[in-house]
Amino acid sequence: MNRTTLLLLITCLLGCSEDDIKDHFSSRAYKGHESDVDMNHFATAYPATIGTRLDDCQTCHTGGTFTFDKGGQTVTVYTNPCDFCHLIQHPSPDYNEPQPTGTAQTLNPYGAQYVGAGRSVEALSEIGSADADGDGFTNDEEITDSKYPGDANSKPGQEVAPAVTFTMAELQGLAAHDQFLLANSHKQEYDDYASYRGVRIVDLLTAAGVDPTDTGIQGITVFAPDGYMKDFPSAEILYPFPAGLYFAGLDNATLGPQCGFVNYPDTLPEGLVDGGESPGEQWLTLAYQRDGLAMEICNLDITSGRINGEGPFRIVVPQSDPGMPDRGSKYSPTECDDGHDYDDSKDHNAGAMVRGVTGIRINPLPAGYEDFDHQNGGWAFIDSASVIVYGYGITP
Repeated sequence: MNRTTLLLLITCLLGCSEDDIKDHFSSRAYKGHESDVDMNHFATAYPATIGTRLDDCQTCHTGGTFTFDKGGQTVTVYTNPCDFCHLIQHPSPDYNEPQPTGTAQTLNPYGAQYVGAGRSVEALSEIGSADADGDGFTNDEEITDSKYPGDANSKPGQEVAPAVTFTMAELQGLAAHDQFLLANSHKQEYDDYASYRGVRIVDLLTAAGVDPTDTGIQGITVFAPDGYMKDFPSAEILYPFPAGLYFAGLDNATLGPQCGFVNYPDTLPEGLVDGGESPGEQWLTLAYQRDGLAMEICNLDITSGRINGEGPFRIVVPQSDPGMPDRGSKYSPTECDDGHDYDDSKDHNAGAMVRGVTGIRINPLPAGYEDFDHQNGGWAFIDSASVIVYGYGITP
């Protein structure tokens, strides 16, 4: 029995039967929101949705798109529904657009209808015949077909996009690529040098039956099961990155615990010299080993909403503009006076290195298909150490 079920049992001691618990308990939303009465209302009104993709906060909530300035350029980022809501209490200082300051601003059309109708089990019944997202299907019709009633791009009858699944053994059977590189963090305390082994994305697409040079491909989107995603253009798939650079002596042992900010592996590639280039070519790679070992399996910290661990797969992104590491923005300025405090102009590639990769979408997604639900279905791929490739060029 998990902690959430135990809490519900304690709450129901004075009157709930076992059947009541089954009918009222929402399995997914409660992993992070034990007291979410709204998802309990939804599970009560639609008991068949318990444990499905609709048994989640994004049934009623929306994500958001923001821009921020980096290195003289404007970067666009999509915030998934969970992170979008978290901005209410933890706003980002970097976003140019206004951020939500109340729950009402995070609701999608279905969530807004539900609140407007009284925010109860009865309210859900009342709006069942309405078409919240205006896609031609009633809310009840969409829910019956496990589609999102508040998202016009999710419609009954749409099949989930066909996909090719690769197991760990299958990936290890493809041509292996090894590279030593710097993961330069934007905010974290330490940057990392590490050796990764995996499959180049260009080779992975080929193995999936897709010609990576097809001009119709608009790049890829890499997904993690917590909703984090990162886009990569075709140029970063088809061509190697510039040679990486190596800089020694920036660890705690050399600079002391107050000033050290780089982690180094126990074993370095042969011939590596301070200030020199890293050996071998640098490619966008789906890695399955770090420093000769399998990576720690990811799990979700429900307190912070963030992923712990790195594997079984991680996208490895070399620096487009190789340079010396710098301290994280949250750990600068310092009194170390060594020129290594945070520099926004540097290439902080660590944030693009998605941990716990579960899916790679080749863009654009063909019309008429439903996108894969990574936030709810992705954890099964973590458990099975496999990854899916889907989208443009993937046929049933």
